Amino acid sequence: MCNTSILPTSINIDRLGSEVNNLIYIFNRWLKMLKTYGKLDQQGLNDDFCAISKAVRNKAIDKELRHKIRSCRDLAISQSPNISALIETLKSTLDLLCKSEENQAIEIIAQAYADQGMTERYRPLTKRLANEKVRKIGRKVIYIDPLTDDKESSRLMRRIIEKRAAQTVFRNAKKSDRNSNRFRQSVRRAISFSLHSTKFTDYDAQLRSRGTHWRVVHQNSKREKVLAAKKAYNSYADALDAIERYALKHPNDHRPVSAYVCVHCGKWHIGHESFSGQSLDPSEDNLYEVC
Repeated sequence: MCNTSILPTSINIDRLGSEVNNLIYIFNRWLKMLKTYGKLDQQGLNDDFCAISKAVRNKAIDKELRHKIRSCRDLAISQSPNISALIETLKSTLDLLCKSEENQAIEIIAQAYADQGMTERYRPLTKRLANEKVRKIGRKVIYIDPLTDDKESSRLMRRIIEKRAAQTVFRNAKKSDRNSNRFRQSVRRAISFSLHSTKFTDYDAQLRSRGTHWRVVHQNSKREKVLAAKKAYNSYADALDAIERYALKHPNDHRPVSAYVCVHCGKWHIGHESFSGQSLDPSEDNLYEVC
C-alpha cells in the first residue's frame, strides 16, 4: 500500500506544538486514509500511538475527551477494526478536539489582553500601594475590604488609592496632556485598575478567618500567596442560585459545592468541601472559593 501524498505518515511533535494539535493532525490523517483506502497505513502508526498514549495520560485534557481518544486508539489497534465505527468515532473526537483547542486559545488571548497593558504600566503604582498604610486606623491598604469593612476605613482606602493613582498618571503624562480629557480618562482608568487589583500580597492564616472569607488567588513572583475576598451573597437563596450557575458552567466538576455563612463578614459564600463526607462547618478550614 502506498503512502498518502498529501500528508506525511509520521508526526513531528516539536513542529506541531501542543498535544491537542498533534491529535487533530493524526486523526485527520487517519480519517483521510480510511475514506480513501479503507484502512490505515502501518508506517508511522507507532509514533501516532505514542502521541495518543501521552495525551490519554495527560490529566489536563478533559475526561470525556480522553475517553474518546482512547476509543479511537482501541478501535484502530484491534485486529479486525470496524471501519465505519472508527470513522464516526474519529469525527466526534475531532469535533471535541477542535472545541478544546478553540476554548484554550480564547482563554490565552483573553488573559493576554484583559487589562490592555495596564498591569505593566501601573506596576510601580501596585508596588507602592502594597506597602501603603492608613495611619489613622493603623492598617495597610491591601488589608481593607470595601465590601465588609466599615465605611470610614473604605473611604480612607479609596482616597489613598485615588491620590496615588492621580500622582502616577500626572508623572507619566506630558505637560501638554495634563489638562486634556485623555489625562482625566487615564486617571479614572488608573483608579479603577488599582481598586480592582489591590489584593493581599502575603498569606496570613489569622486574616483568613479559618478559610471562610478569604481565598488564595495565586502565588506571586516571590512565591507568596496572594489573597482576595470571596464573593459574598446576601441570602441563602442567592448562594444556591450561584451554586446552580457554577454547576452549569463547570459540568465536569464533581466535587460537592455548598453554601455557608461566613464567620468574618456574616454573609453567605459558596465553596468546595476539601474532604467529601465531612459536615460543612464554617469554623473549619475546609472550604475553597469557586466563584
